[in-house]
Amino acid sequence: MNHSVPSAGVAAMRRWIADDTPLKRALTARRWMVRAYFEARYVVADPWHLATSAYERERARATLDALGGRRYAEAIDVGCGEGIFTSQLLGPCDRIVAVDFSSLAIRRAGRRFAGNPRVEVRHHDIRSGPLDRSFDLVVCAELLYYMSRAEFEAVGARLVGLVAPMGDLCLVHGTSGHDATLAAGGTAPPGSMSAGAIHDWFGRIRRLTVVRDVVRPRYRITLLRRTEAPGG
Repeated sequence: MNHSVPSAGVAAMRRWIADDTPLKRALTARRWMVRAYFEARYVVADPWHLATSAYERERARATLDALGGRRYAEAIDVGCGEGIFTSQLLGPCDRIVAVDFSSLAIRRAGRRFAGNPRVEVRHHDIRSGPLDRSFDLVVCAELLYYMSRAEFEAVGARLVGLVAPMGDLCLVHGTSGHDATLAAGGTAPPGSMSAGAIHDWFGRIRRLTVVRDVVRPRYRITLLRRTEAPGG
């Protein structure tokens, strides 16, 4: 049987959903496009090769190092995907709530942590509404630049609201051509998001203090602390 046509179609689809900057920007136009993009990516397991890529493993280690050895009673992993990095967060965290809007990804995360009382897996879209609690650690990686500026600011405020007093917010985003353009004194297209724009926005929030800011050639990690005292 000749499988050349289906194979070519699959290859074309994979090229279309490749993780390039122009596509990320286009996805901000319609919310349904973002959801469709991620569901398409999760047709195959571990589409970003988090478990096998040397780069992804190094970035995961750098993210854990950025936490500075602090112990967290309760954390949330926003945009947890299949839970690959969530499992590593179990090192510094006693309990974790793992949320994602992808049905395919959260199904795999549910299987990964089935029977583990330390991890609660939820199918939840952070763009649609807040959760009913606060956390000692909020982790958000590779998510916010898939949004328009207006949507990002609404979700950003929601993320800050998830952080308990004296809790931490850890942001991780890959850098892009837009970051390089801005660093050189240029301007990114109106409404476009980048690691620099995202992390700097959080750094300007008065309730947050930047504890650590790690800028590498391909990604940026920023740890911020909500400096209000309990009850403040």
